[in-house]
Amino acid sequence: MKLHRLEITAFGPFPQHETVDFDALNEAGVFLLNGETGAGKTSVLDAVCFALYGSGPTTVGKGGRKVQHSDHADPHTGPCVEVEFTASGRRWCVTRTPAWREPSTRAASGWSDRHATVLLREYTEGQWVDRGYRPDDVGQAIHHAVGLDREQFTQVMMLPQGKFAQFLQAGSREREELLETLFGTDVYADVQEELKARADAARADTASAQLEWERSEELFHRLGERLSQLNEQDPRSGLPGRGPVLSPADAADGVRTASEDNSPDDDGGDDEDSGGETPPQEKPAGLSERWSALVSDCELALAGAGAARDEAADRHAASQQRITELEALSGLLARFDRLAARRAELRAQSQRLEDAGRRLEEHTAAETLTEPVTTAVRARQRVADSASAVEALRAALTQDTAGARSLRDVLRDQPDLVRELESTPEMPRQLRDAAVTAREAARAAAERARTLAEDETALARDEESLHALELRAEEIAAELTARRADLVRWEDSRQELELHVKDEGLVRERARAAREAVEASRDYARARETENARAAEFESAETARREAARRVESLEARRYAGAAASLARELSEGDPCPVCGSTEHPCPATGDAEQDVSPGMLQGAREDRETAQNTADAAHQRWQQAQRTSAEHLARGATEDLADVAERARRAALAEEALESALAELERGTEEVATVHEAVTRLETEERDVATQMAGVRTGVEAARARCASERERVTRALGPFASVQDWVRAAEELVQLTTRWSDAQDERDAARHEERTAEEALERTLARSPFSTEAEVHEALMDEEEATDLTGWVTRVTSEVAALDAELATQDMQRAARLTEQQRQDASAEARHRAQSECDEAARHRDALNRLLGGLEGLTAEARSHAHEAPAREAALRAARDRAERLSGLAGVATATSSENSLRMTLTSFVLAAKLEHVAAVASEHLATMSSGRFTLVHTDQTRGSGKSGLGLEIEDAWTGARRGTETLSGGESFFTSLALALALADVVRADAGGTEIDTLFVDEGFGSLDEQTLEQVLETLDGLRRGGRVIGVVSHVSEMKQRIETQLVVTKTPRGSHLRVETGSAVLT
Repeated sequence: MKLHRLEITAFGPFPQHETVDFDALNEAGVFLLNGETGAGKTSVLDAVCFALYGSGPTTVGKGGRKVQHSDHADPHTGPCVEVEFTASGRRWCVTRTPAWREPSTRAASGWSDRHATVLLREYTEGQWVDRGYRPDDVGQAIHHAVGLDREQFTQVMMLPQGKFAQFLQAGSREREELLETLFGTDVYADVQEELKARADAARADTASAQLEWERSEELFHRLGERLSQLNEQDPRSGLPGRGPVLSPADAADGVRTASEDNSPDDDGGDDEDSGGETPPQEKPAGLSERWSALVSDCELALAGAGAARDEAADRHAASQQRITELEALSGLLARFDRLAARRAELRAQSQRLEDAGRRLEEHTAAETLTEPVTTAVRARQRVADSASAVEALRAALTQDTAGARSLRDVLRDQPDLVRELESTPEMPRQLRDAAVTAREAARAAAERARTLAEDETALARDEESLHALELRAEEIAAELTARRADLVRWEDSRQELELHVKDEGLVRERARAAREAVEASRDYARARETENARAAEFESAETARREAARRVESLEARRYAGAAASLARELSEGDPCPVCGSTEHPCPATGDAEQDVSPGMLQGAREDRETAQNTADAAHQRWQQAQRTSAEHLARGATEDLADVAERARRAALAEEALESALAELERGTEEVATVHEAVTRLETEERDVATQMAGVRTGVEAARARCASERERVTRALGPFASVQDWVRAAEELVQLTTRWSDAQDERDAARHEERTAEEALERTLARSPFSTEAEVHEALMDEEEATDLTGWVTRVTSEVAALDAELATQDMQRAARLTEQQRQDASAEARHRAQSECDEAARHRDALNRLLGGLEGLTAEARSHAHEAPAREAALRAARDRAERLSGLAGVATATSSENSLRMTLTSFVLAAKLEHVAAVASEHLATMSSGRFTLVHTDQTRGSGKSGLGLEIEDAWTGARRGTETLSGGESFFTSLALALALADVVRADAGGTEIDTLFVDEGFGSLDEQTLEQVLETLDGLRRGGRVIGVVSHVSEMKQRIETQLVVTKTPRGSHLRVETGSAVLT
């Protein structure tokens, strides 16, 4: 990487626009960055690092303080840094601004926040092309181009003041922290943790397998004990001539054998601390064989218990058959006894059966006389009922009742007829006609009252119509007033609406633009996704390109090393070197690497590098095209904040909706005004019509009132004692009904008396022909229907039951039961059945006990078989887990420096960093030999100091004394050039580790004031050697002697108004 141009504006101590032409400084090879203390020399380096990575080494090293806007600059001038550089053969330009605050007259706080920005461009085909503007995209592109991250860049390109002097004097732990930031050793730390985790997991697996093996051992003991317990529960052990399934001696021998087989003496000998368990270090043996023996014992016991269970089941079945036969005989005898007893009971009821038959015959004869008796009774009752009805009606019209008073009121014009009614028992014939005449007179009066009511109803309707017309007239007047007020209000509203819609074109244009911005923002979001995908493709291709480049550089380095070794083998003492011409050859190259790298291998690697380069360029072009597409969408008005642009579109749409609403309101109001004018005209016409109608209705109402009053007076005089015509009509109607009912009741009474005489004569003739002499005897012989039905049913049931009993007692089974002797009956008694049932129950208990024993043995056998099948796998799993845990624990102990086999006590990460540090020390010694006139050599050591880590030690080998000593024994000047050599070596090694990225510009910061003249000359000679190798060295110092030795300078001038930069090349000054 080589710098070409640096531009700084309002950044750090630089208030104005400053430009540094690094091409002029690059021509000199070595230049001095000169200035007073505090002028801003380090700020120049901060600016370069900020432009590339967004933060400077000074600000990050001091707590990460953000880059600030220059306090000397105009508050309205924004800070900006631009760096043009070449990296990986491509020319780049990055422009970056930090976040800053600009004064604002519109913001409430007085300040407006400005966000950080960045722009990356590449010079290709004669023009600058944009390559990115997002911080993450630009960061990835710069990292791919430079090949270093920010920490590596600040250590490799900018050797900070005092940093490597501290590293030189630091202990192993501090050196490890710095080396970890420069070299990616995360993978080795991950390997350490992975080995430790796997070892822990393997130990846990071993413990788990050991626990499973011990559980199997414990279960073996429990199953053996269960087998002994089942043997003790064998029900045959208490039976004569029967023995248990497995003898107690055999069961005890089985458990004792299991215990002896389980003893750790078989494999590991006596162990007092083992507690009866196989220690994790011992090999488990014999468990599978013991399980197999236990399975055999269980199967033997299972077979014996099965045979015994079958024998017990046969005895139980025979006992059940005997019980069934006894119960059948007992049931037959019980039924025979019940049938014989019932037949005796029925023989005792023969007299009752004869009496019931005779009573049923009398009841049947009496039923033939039921109709004439019933007819006579009904006729007598009809005569009594009709006579009572006549008497009740006469009393209702003659005694002091409401009917009698109503009669006198209705017939108030005929007092003679009323007196006649009261003096005779029969109803006068002319009474009904008088009642009908009075009713007609009441109905006529009711008709006149109805007509009067209709007239009064019509009068009420006319009065209501008159009142409604008056109300309508008032409503019309009020509505006319409101309509005329509406016309005035609309005129004011119309003027407001016209003002609101006058900007119709502007509102519609804003809404259209907002909709287009939403669409553009959505397209931009999709384009950004494509851009990110293209960036990832480019990153992958760039990684492959760098790997191919490192492969070519590695092969070339091996080839060059081999060539140097070949030349060294041909050198002779005193002959000139064909390369440098020297006749002295103090350190000839060694090795034979050349034969490892063939031209074909090198050519193939170069072709792979070219292919990877082309792939990376194509991916980069696709990435650029995606960026251009995103930029086009931004030009259309797209923004990253889709929610914000959607909100603006929503507000514009609301404004457009409000406009549409106002236009519709204006149109609707115009139509409404025409409607209001029509309504006013219609209301004025209606007002005149209503006034005319009111005059006519008022005249008709007055005439109807006079007519109704005259007719009401006539109806009132005709009512007499009645309160209303309805009462009069109701009383007359009731009188007509009473007289009609009285007349009908007298006719009914006379007909009933004739019917009674006829029924009595017919009853006398029927009794003469029957076995009964009186009507009372007929009633006595009759039974009610339920009683007769019950008695008939009882006779039928008893007769049927006698026939059925005789038939069943004549069957073969009943005849056999009748012939049984007393002894045979005793053999089927309850006591005999109880004895048989007891024998059956005992056989069932014995069978069930054997079933339980058999079930326990089956479960025990199945469980033993299962564990016997799993035992070999458990033993194998325990052996495998122990082997794996031992292997992984050893590896983890070595990697984490906890194992005694790791004699250096170095972790894997420390070991890798030690190799890196050894390489750095070798490279630093080359520079140190020049600076110290061959006196000092920087040597890596694995020895520890105090409580520090081993493997990261550094010592100085003094050629003058031939002794090694600690770096802390160096003087101030010696520490400086040794630190400088170490810094240069770290830069070379980190560069090589990063893929061989060329760092053509190098800054060395301070420390030269501690050197004497001769040592300073040697240090400058070393820097000049780097210049001759193609590098550009920038020395940061304010020592006056450095100003005299280095003519090309970048001068930082400090003033009260800020600092300024200028480039001096000899006598020329470039600003």
